[in-house]
Amino acid sequence: MISALRRRLDHLVRRLDADRYLFVVLLGFGGSVVLTRLYLELTGYPTVGGDTLHIAHAVWGGLLLFVGGLLPLALAHRSALLVAAWATGIGAGLFVDEVGKFITVDNDYFFPAAAPVAYAVFVLALWLYLRVRGRRDPSPASEMHAALELLGDVVDRDLSRADRHELDRRLAAAARSDHERIARLAGDLLELTRSGALDGGVTEPGRVRRLVTRADRWTTRHLSGTRLRRVTAGALALLGAAAVADLAVVVLIGLDLLDGSTTGLADAANDYARVGIEDGLGTALLLARVVLDVGVGVVLLVAAAQLVRGRDRRGVELGQGALLVALTLVDVLLFYTDQWVASGAAVTELVALGLLWRFRRDVLGEAPDGEREVSAPGARTR
Repeated sequence: MISALRRRLDHLVRRLDADRYLFVVLLGFGGSVVLTRLYLELTGYPTVGGDTLHIAHAVWGGLLLFVGGLLPLALAHRSALLVAAWATGIGAGLFVDEVGKFITVDNDYFFPAAAPVAYAVFVLALWLYLRVRGRRDPSPASEMHAALELLGDVVDRDLSRADRHELDRRLAAAARSDHERIARLAGDLLELTRSGALDGGVTEPGRVRRLVTRADRWTTRHLSGTRLRRVTAGALALLGAAAVADLAVVVLIGLDLLDGSTTGLADAANDYARVGIEDGLGTALLLARVVLDVGVGVVLLVAAAQLVRGRDRRGVELGQGALLVALTLVDVLLFYTDQWVASGAAVTELVALGLLWRFRRDVLGEAPDGEREVSAPGARTR
């Protein structure tokens, strides 16, 4: 039984565009949680139902999760996977947003730990996305599965020119397999594609894809070379300075408590720190967050300095590590006390991480996991 299970696991391969679908899930999850909480706060937390019936938004989340699970089981089109990703992400966000009701005896939606729990689920999804995005699977089976998915778009007359070239590349890689069955099938299909028999299934990109292409070209034109270095280093330096500033809170509180009393200084520090320092739990959370935040800030400042000095690889590795610690640890503590400040911090850190990944790709010619990209002309390796 164990050997049979191992054989099945060995046959698992990464789905084509899996990182794209997981990214959509992340967008749907994070967006639904933030927009739901913002809407409820602006409208005074209304209820859907009557005196007896109450339809919580977790119900709608469960329904969307059900739809997201059914679509790829019932439909073969790749477009169904994209819709399923949106339904899954939004449904999971609506469901997890009410976690406070599930972990408290009195069904308390406003339980302080609810927001950190919801964010922790988001972090787990983010970790999965990073693992899938950085993974490279050049096995013949993976290349063949990806090629067969692209052939489905030929049937639907929905194959873009970029996907057409990707199909040839995948088939050529699979044709070099040591497995005769895979190599023969890939070789026959490659011969068929090169004969022009599939060109009738190639279509021009749609409006959304054209807009994305234009945006990417605009970004490449205006955010590259020296400007990309300056923007990336500047973003890391600003985030590092803001993180180190948390140390000022502890200093101010310590000075204020020297005479055994507190003044408006402690209140000002409390407003900045977004932690209720009047109790033991608040003090513990504050100290834990400050220690982590200061460490992250110092590393971010060092990373920015490394990029300015041209030590690109070290700067990228330090910056990426510090941002991931901030996203997975510091922000969880911040969500416990102020979900809106924590949401803004997480979005800012994700933008900085995206800048760092673009710098890594354009300057070092590497993927986020450090592996060499397929083509990286002029890439530097310092």
